[in-house]
Amino acid sequence: MTYDKKTVKGFADAAQSLKLYRRAELVDQKDRPLIEQLYVDPLPNNATLETILRSNTTFLVGRKGTGKSTIFQRAQHEIRKQKRSVSAYVDIKTVFESASVDPALLAKAAGENAALSQDAIRQLLLFKSFMRSVLSEIKAELRKQIEHSFLNKLRDKMGRGPVQIFERLDELIDTSLSVQVTDITALQHHGQKEKQNAKASGATKLSSSGKVSASESAISAELTGSFNVENASSAEQESENSYSRLLMRTLNITGIIEELQEILHVIEVRNLFIFIDDFSELPEDAMRVFVDAILSPLNNWSNELIKFKIAAYPGRIYYGKIDPLKMDEIYLDLFKLYGSNDVITMEEKGVDFTARLLDNRIKYFCKIPFEDLCRSNYEEIIKNLFFASMGNPRTLGHILYNLQESHIAYTRLVTNRAVRDASVKYYDEKIEPFFGIQKFRQETFSERSSAFSLKELLEDIVTRSRELRNYRGSAVTKDIHGQPPTSHFHVVSELDDLLSTLELNFFMTKYFEMKDRDGRKVSVYALNFGMCNKYSIEFGRPVGRREFRLYFVERFFDFTNILRRYLEHNQEIKCGNCGEVYGVDKLSSLALFDMLCPKCKSGKCEVTNLSQRYGEVINNIRPELLLPEIELGMLETLHTENRDLYAREIAEELDCSYQLIGRRGKIMEERGLLDRIRKENSRRVYRLRPEAAKEYFDRNQDRYLNIREDD
Repeated sequence: MTYDKKTVKGFADAAQSLKLYRRAELVDQKDRPLIEQLYVDPLPNNATLETILRSNTTFLVGRKGTGKSTIFQRAQHEIRKQKRSVSAYVDIKTVFESASVDPALLAKAAGENAALSQDAIRQLLLFKSFMRSVLSEIKAELRKQIEHSFLNKLRDKMGRGPVQIFERLDELIDTSLSVQVTDITALQHHGQKEKQNAKASGATKLSSSGKVSASESAISAELTGSFNVENASSAEQESENSYSRLLMRTLNITGIIEELQEILHVIEVRNLFIFIDDFSELPEDAMRVFVDAILSPLNNWSNELIKFKIAAYPGRIYYGKIDPLKMDEIYLDLFKLYGSNDVITMEEKGVDFTARLLDNRIKYFCKIPFEDLCRSNYEEIIKNLFFASMGNPRTLGHILYNLQESHIAYTRLVTNRAVRDASVKYYDEKIEPFFGIQKFRQETFSERSSAFSLKELLEDIVTRSRELRNYRGSAVTKDIHGQPPTSHFHVVSELDDLLSTLELNFFMTKYFEMKDRDGRKVSVYALNFGMCNKYSIEFGRPVGRREFRLYFVERFFDFTNILRRYLEHNQEIKCGNCGEVYGVDKLSSLALFDMLCPKCKSGKCEVTNLSQRYGEVINNIRPELLLPEIELGMLETLHTENRDLYAREIAEELDCSYQLIGRRGKIMEERGLLDRIRKENSRRVYRLRPEAAKEYFDRNQDRYLNIREDD
């Protein structure tokens, strides 16, 4: 079959629609929403959407690209049709980035003799700015939706335009969010120290010198001096204060809710759905502040008015005091979504979703089914596309984009070989470089070493999988013709946390949970499909015989010992107070006593991963080359795309706002890392400078796994 230019363009549009990041709207050429036509639910009968629309607080949990923002868009589209509901969308990551500290106030406060440290002042100001920004975003989104959805209703109800309602919303932002000072007396130094018992129960303590706590009617931020504490859940702790005055600032949360409820009552709105995106992108301390000081009180005190819908990553969620009985959780990653029965059923459901998603997009944009663009073995191609994406829509979009460049643009039909090559390219460009850029992160040596220690672990896992290609010591492998599949392995389930970062960055995917040959509960993991094809590892499992159903839990696929050796060689347990180091074998006993140091009885022990293999590499990085994560991402994107990019294009790739790219781009230009070139349309494009390309990429062999080549 041959196809025309419209089909080629349509395929490119279909791929781009799946690659879209964050809140990029699905619209046609006339800016009309396409979300209802293009939405494909991960479960039959729109079961995921129906759960989101329930009047419960809901956590939507999945890795990047699993479709959380798309589900939010579809839900908001449906809510706009309802008469008694309204929704608001908050990109919490952007809100956090926009929260800024007043430099003048910081300098003035830091100049006082008895002032708090600059870190403590920044924490307080960030807390205040953070709350104002979040609630202002909610009101702005609410106002926009009311303006579009309820204009006629307002005129009918009030006999006049909606101006008065909007004025009341503006007044609510200006007045009820203002800080009420209950004790504004300046901090005074009394030249003496006093003991104070501080209970952490029911409060979250900020990491520098303060704590945030919630009473039944208000949220308060309390500063107690220049002491350092870490996050705690329930403990009593003595601290010494060098001053006696406390500065207490209170925000009237219940007043905000009552006023908001009264405004919405005028237009007969009973439910306010607030969609919180990028929740897990927050730093841990900011996440705790947000949950304890904003989300939990609004959720618990709103008299059923407010229901939150929160998008988060697996393993990176803080629930605080949210009532679990009033909360739903929806998991979008493969095993959690489809893995309740057996491996075969899970695979069938994943393949079905991939096929439905592909057919929907290709039919809309190309006006033909995807099968018409495949040479042969359509079912096998769909299965390989499922393996390549693991049901992740954004990953599938990248695979289609690579197929567009290699085959569709040349009017060539898609083959299994083409899918494999497209997955290798995606792995090379988007997945494997993760480690190479980590050594330049503006973090402590131990934090960078921790990332590289996982590179060691991954190299050991991949090496073992390659060794097993020649294994014939089992009755199962003896009967397999050709190279046996060795892409999957299993470990005891207690070690799942150790692989969470590798899974979050798509080097592997948790595939299933089952009992191994010894009756232990184990987790089965699948290595990245593109990585397997790059390193000549056959993917999947053999078929045709009943015993192959338990192929993944054959004893030679037990990699538990690889992980245990990694823990013994790379992990260090050290007391932050006295510096005592303990062996990994003491971890379980230390955990029983909340990691309290047995030697000094006051310090807390921390677990650190230290890369033995790459320690010298990390230590030799020049300090001036270290950059924040977002700036490293900008360099990586410019290098991978190998062309000039607008701020919006970089932002889409990094899942952040284009305003942030603009601010960081100016700083990076001053440092000589990139050029900002103004085009004829007055918009700037960004270009990687050759010197930066040499330092961060050309001389950086750590971008790739150190795997021995085939003989």
